[in-house]
Amino acid sequence: MAKPTAVILIAAAVLGAAGCKDKKKDTTPKNTGSTSKIDASLCNEEGKKVQSFDLNKDGKPDVWHLFKDNVETCKIDDFDHDGRKDWMIAFDAQHQALYKKADVDYDGNIDLIEVYENGNITESERDSDFDGKFDVKEVYASGSLQSVRRDRNGDNKPDQWENYIDGVVSSITYDDNYDGKVDRRDDNPNGTAPQAQAPTPAPAPAPTPAPTSATPPVTAPATPATPAKKP
Repeated sequence: MAKPTAVILIAAAVLGAAGCKDKKKDTTPKNTGSTSKIDASLCNEEGKKVQSFDLNKDGKPDVWHLFKDNVETCKIDDFDHDGRKDWMIAFDAQHQALYKKADVDYDGNIDLIEVYENGNITESERDSDFDGKFDVKEVYASGSLQSVRRDRNGDNKPDQWENYIDGVVSSITYDDNYDGKVDRRDDNPNGTAPQAQAPTPAPAPAPTPAPTSATPPVTAPATPATPAKKP
C-alpha cells in the first residue's frame, strides 16, 4: 500500500508543477483592486449585436462596436492590426465611459485599466514594468489626481504612497524594507513647500548729498590803460 501512495503523491506533485508552469504563461495582470468590480460583460460579444470594420483593408476586422438593445455597450480596437484586441472602452446607457482596458505594449496582455464615474476617471491601475502584475494604482477625485500607490518589489503589496494637491505631489511615504510598515516620510519631495527665509533687511537711507560750494564771482579782466601819446 505504501508504494501506490508514494506514486500518487509524486503524480500530484508533477501535476501541480505543470499547473504552475501553465499559470506562469498567463502574464495578464491579476487585478486585486476595486477595478475588479467592472462589468466585463459589456465588452463580451455574446448576446450582442456586433458591427466590425476593416480600416486598413487587409481583410481582417480591426474595430468592433458592440450593441445590446440598440445601445452601444463597448468599442474595441486592434491598433497594430495583429488580430489581437488592444483597447476597449465600455459605455453606460448615456454613452459615457465606464471603464477602459488597454494592452499598452501590444504583447496580448491587458496592462492598463481605468474606471470612470459620470464620465470622470476615478482610478487607474497599471503594470508599469509589464511583468504581469499591476504595480501602480492612481486615485482621482473630480478628475484630479489625489494619490498614487506603488508596489516597487513586485510582491503585490504597496510600499510607496504619494499624496497630491492640485496635481502636484505633496508628500511621499515609504516602506523601504517591505515589512508592511512605513519607514520614512518626505513632506517636500519636489522642493515646493515654503522655505524659511531670513527677514529682508530694511533698505539703507540714501546718502545726503554733500553741499555744493558757491561759485566764485567772475571778475571782468582789467581794461589796459591807453598809452600816452609821445610829444
